Amino acid sequence: MAEEIDDNDFYRENFSADSDWEVFNVQLGELLQKWDVAVDMGAPLQPEELFHCKWHVETERLDMLRNSIAVDYYEAQTSEKGSPTAESEPGSGCLQRTNCHHDLMSNLNTFGPPIRSSSELHTLARIYGLRRFVLLHPVQASGNYMKSTSEFNFFLSAAAVVAAEVSSVVPIFVQIHDPKWNFYTGVAMAPALRTNFRLIGLEQAPQECRYLSGLLTLFHDKLPSAYTQEARVSVRMTYTLDAVRIRMPLYVPFNHGLGSEDIAIDGDVERLDVQHFYALPHGYAPESSTESYLVYTWPELLESVTFDSEQRTDFVPSKAPLGKIYLSVEAFSYLSLCLADYQTVGRVTRSLESYVGRNFSGMSSGAERTNPLDKLTEHKLSGRRERSYELPSQESLTKRLPGPMTEKELIELLAYLFPDMYPEMALFPYAKQSFKDKFDPMRIKSAVPDSLVCRLSSLLATCHAHLGSLEGMAQLWAAFTRQLRLFWDNCLTVPGIAPGFPDTRTCLLHQKLQMLNVCVERRLQREAFGKRKQQQTKVSNVDEQEEEEEEEDDGEFYDCDEAIPSSGSPTKAVLSLKPEGRLKRLGQERLLDETEEYLYVPETQEPVPKTEDQLQDDAEVMLKLGPGSGLSTQMMCTSLLSDMEAFKAANPRGRMEDFIRWYSPKDWEQVVDDNGESRHQLSVRMTTEGNTWQKVWEQAQPVPVARQRRLFDDTNEALKVLHYLETRNMSEIYGLTIIPTLHTAILKLIDIFSNAQVQDIFASHIEQLLNDLCRLSRSHSNELPQLESLLQDLAELERRFYQFKCFERLAGYPKRSNLDEIKRQFEEILMNENCCTIVDKKRGAAGDVLCSGGSLYDLLSPKLEQDISSRLISKDYVIRLDGDAKSREKGLYLGPQFMRAIVTGEKLRLCGAFTESTVFV
Repeated sequence: MAEEIDDNDFYRENFSADSDWEVFNVQLGELLQKWDVAVDMGAPLQPEELFHCKWHVETERLDMLRNSIAVDYYEAQTSEKGSPTAESEPGSGCLQRTNCHHDLMSNLNTFGPPIRSSSELHTLARIYGLRRFVLLHPVQASGNYMKSTSEFNFFLSAAAVVAAEVSSVVPIFVQIHDPKWNFYTGVAMAPALRTNFRLIGLEQAPQECRYLSGLLTLFHDKLPSAYTQEARVSVRMTYTLDAVRIRMPLYVPFNHGLGSEDIAIDGDVERLDVQHFYALPHGYAPESSTESYLVYTWPELLESVTFDSEQRTDFVPSKAPLGKIYLSVEAFSYLSLCLADYQTVGRVTRSLESYVGRNFSGMSSGAERTNPLDKLTEHKLSGRRERSYELPSQESLTKRLPGPMTEKELIELLAYLFPDMYPEMALFPYAKQSFKDKFDPMRIKSAVPDSLVCRLSSLLATCHAHLGSLEGMAQLWAAFTRQLRLFWDNCLTVPGIAPGFPDTRTCLLHQKLQMLNVCVERRLQREAFGKRKQQQTKVSNVDEQEEEEEEEDDGEFYDCDEAIPSSGSPTKAVLSLKPEGRLKRLGQERLLDETEEYLYVPETQEPVPKTEDQLQDDAEVMLKLGPGSGLSTQMMCTSLLSDMEAFKAANPRGRMEDFIRWYSPKDWEQVVDDNGESRHQLSVRMTTEGNTWQKVWEQAQPVPVARQRRLFDDTNEALKVLHYLETRNMSEIYGLTIIPTLHTAILKLIDIFSNAQVQDIFASHIEQLLNDLCRLSRSHSNELPQLESLLQDLAELERRFYQFKCFERLAGYPKRSNLDEIKRQFEEILMNENCCTIVDKKRGAAGDVLCSGGSLYDLLSPKLEQDISSRLISKDYVIRLDGDAKSREKGLYLGPQFMRAIVTGEKLRLCGAFTESTVFV
């Protein structure tokens, strides 16, 4: 057998190759050098700064032992930067201290808020008060955590070696066991000191270890050296009060089914008072509640001046120098849930027809029912149909319209949108004096509060959440467009819309409805002119020529395709024309060529209204055509040509200078010639060669406004608006209505807060919401606005209001406290992250008085005295011990010693940071 063994292959191993442990150390060392762990940065921490500042976190990934190890670097972004001074910690005794040691010995960040949130700082920062640390843990820690001692020692030894090699002053931790247990072991190196961090937990702690006396004994047993001075102790006791639960039942407009008020649940019922904005739901889920914690703190005591054991304790609320109340609220508002639910419609691209079927409008307009062949034979006036301006029948509006809502339910919604059309059901008429003081069109691109646009937008969100989801929302939109066609067919203006031309400072839906109203008004004007002429025809017994002349003088538009050509030479034709279409004289101004003849202002066509999308389309066309294009010039000068033709008809002997004097007085400039005489002339832009104004003046014929082609075709524009609204898909309907919905939701909150007399408390939060909505409403992006942040802030504001109502009940309002003092202390809760001071013996109790009956502490203390042992939920002890100057003079480097004990019932959690000298090691 000895001959069969090949010595060249037996026990062949390359001992010069790097081991896995060494490779890991090199990688870890490179990361630590990247994070400048050898530099000790930062000034002394301010009180509770760790719990309020922002944290910088970096994560890198290393492969080790076929596992992925994450290396996290945590650093607090403190307010000041600099190096700590020796004076910052009196009695620090050792010049080898780092910020890690100063943080351990500082009592300014000992206790944080007892209420934890998802954005809270890391457990290690809470326990030890550290501003910087490095953490090693498996990437998939939940299923692949460290279980054995060998793994602990492997990474801990690597951390210690690497920390010494790179001269790290930042403690390095390794997470062990299941992550939900929060167990860590770590090490911090200094030139002459080494601090070992250890955490343990006991489910059944010995009785003596649940009190300070036993913990002090345990602490002194763990000290590596003998200390001559006393330890310093910080203590916090946390008590819980009964959860405050206030029922604010669900209100859903026009929903007569089951609501949250029918659910049996404990708690006092309180309804929210709303005077306006009924179309959105409000109320809070039945499980909403606010939990209260009373925290009493002894910031720092010497171990010899206090006593705490199973038989007797000095740590009772009445002896505490500092007491605070913390409020933890869990409230789910139906309004916020409705808005968050409505946000999903922005991703639905299904057409409206797929929900309600084709030709859902249910009726065609009068213009569409007209036979186009009749226009070839009928006379201008003889073919006019008589109209009845009584309210039309509503029967066809909701019949045969598919959807989850019944005809009765849908009519109820339409009566809210159009109260004038349903006088027997109208409960919410539009106010003549609307909330104009609460709406600034220069700010939010929305609509006047409680207008038709805001009501419709809010109802769509409510329908989506409570009245049939997408099908109910589509059913309401289809019924709304049917109603608009009914208004157009009967020449009725749409109610709840601001008068005037489309206001581009408002949302697009409001502009479209304004355009529809303008079309109705223009149509009424034309038909009124036609009726008056028919009456004149019956009374007058004149020949046909005289009737035509009277019709021309009356201002009826004939939609002539071409201007009437003049006879003879242009000059003679102008001189022979009779002045037509004069409106009034322009003061005492006279024509330049005819000084005896006054200059007259002509009758002109009204400006052409356009909505924002039409203006944008025109701008894009003109941009593509270019400034020199003839079509571009024609688009810009259509209105100018009409005004010039009307001016020539009213002033046959006028010239372009006369027109400029009326139309653009700034271009009629006064100059002084060489002789010092003052005269007027056209501006440079009017006299430039190839000037557009001159070209249009040469093209213009003397045509009065009565015979001009209409610049604005109200019938065509109205049908465009109706077609636009009827062809929107669900995502586009959401885009048209989401900003007015959010605007109404914020105004509804203002209304609720005002009725509850707390608007002043939340004024800054409301203002921030309005600013965010303003920014979103004026976004120039074609994509839908990103609302997640705004919706989160709005939901947080509603939670705060519920928290206030619970705090109000907790403080004994109205019997034992007044509203002003409750609001004052709740403002402190808002500023101090859900807590306010109820007792501070340094300041006295003057600032804590709620009413003549006593302080908030006096109101709450009886609840503790009833059964104080059952309300105590945790005790937090922190013991600190530091070296003194005498030991340093003897050559002893006695480092800082730290231990925190958290007692919760029978459970005990010990967190130690014990420092040993490495001078003689």
